[in-house]
Amino acid sequence: MNNRQKIWILTINDNGNYGNRLQNYALQKVLQQYANVSTINAFGQESSALSFALKKTMRPLKKYLSFILSKHFNINLQRDRSFIDFTKRFVDDSQLALSISRGLSHKPSDDDVFVIGSDQVWNDRWVNDDMLKLRLGSYFPEGRIISYAASFGVSQVEDTSRAIFAEYLPRITSISVREDQGKELVSLLSGRDSEVVLDPTLMVSADDWRSIIPGDFVPADEQYVLTYFLGKPSSEQENTIQNYAREYGCRIRRMLDVDDPETYVAGPREFVELFSKARYVFTDSYHACCFSILFGKQFKVFNRAGVSASGNMNSRMQTLFRLFELDNMMDSDSQLSSIDYERVNHLLQVRRKESGQWLRNALSQVGVKD
Repeated sequence: MNNRQKIWILTINDNGNYGNRLQNYALQKVLQQYANVSTINAFGQESSALSFALKKTMRPLKKYLSFILSKHFNINLQRDRSFIDFTKRFVDDSQLALSISRGLSHKPSDDDVFVIGSDQVWNDRWVNDDMLKLRLGSYFPEGRIISYAASFGVSQVEDTSRAIFAEYLPRITSISVREDQGKELVSLLSGRDSEVVLDPTLMVSADDWRSIIPGDFVPADEQYVLTYFLGKPSSEQENTIQNYAREYGCRIRRMLDVDDPETYVAGPREFVELFSKARYVFTDSYHACCFSILFGKQFKVFNRAGVSASGNMNSRMQTLFRLFELDNMMDSDSQLSSIDYERVNHLLQVRRKESGQWLRNALSQVGVKD
């Protein structure tokens, strides 16, 4: 590792999203074998470092004030604190800020490198044109930028975004994406080739993930089914969950459900613990699938309400299942397939080696050595 060189990560800074916090931590961990690593705190229109600091102070305050008006104030507060504590402890994002109006808060060293990803950093539905340019590395020196597992999050970009992608994608020395659809978009928008790589969370071993869990969030020997839904399960899907829990004598723990406050308060560390100890997982979430695979859990993926199995929302799932040769994962809501983890674990090692080699080569092209 080069102790003098610095790698800066540009990703989405979301202190309320499990997948975002955990992929950010994971990418830092993966990159730390090459150099010192920090995450850039990127934001929108703020005009100064002072306003950025005020935003960091006021945003949670505003959220807390809104929670006061809610009957769920205490559990929301506890959950929010868990996210903030996780970022403070595990994600170094205090050294460099980046805004549209002011650019970088200070000039990095000439030999520093910038890694864009992972998560939906290139989703043009979520940001304006200026923020999209920022997330494509417009403030970074050409020849010092790569992307790792960047995601568009959409099957096609807006017509108004095409020129932006065409201008800034060619400035990135090496491009890797998270989904097959992303690879197609990179080619369409820039004529560039790109590599589909593993999400950063899958590049960290199960033992390393276990090393950050609290250990006492889940009572010893508790038998439970874990649900993690970004949409609302249909009645048929709920029946499947209930039937499995009854058959195996399991409690149902429901993440993101205020009606299960004991589970709802989980922060990112507790999220990892819940997946590591679950008997079975039901979900419609990409990162829930990743952590189920990491911990060798049998799991069922439901189509999110209003989204077909072939819809873009599930393109990330389709790529994940292709990489691990998992067929029929999103078929009948009542059918529970058994996953062959001997095969999946073998493929996990193969994909890690492939993704790691791509990253090593990409970093060497921008001046980072082992």
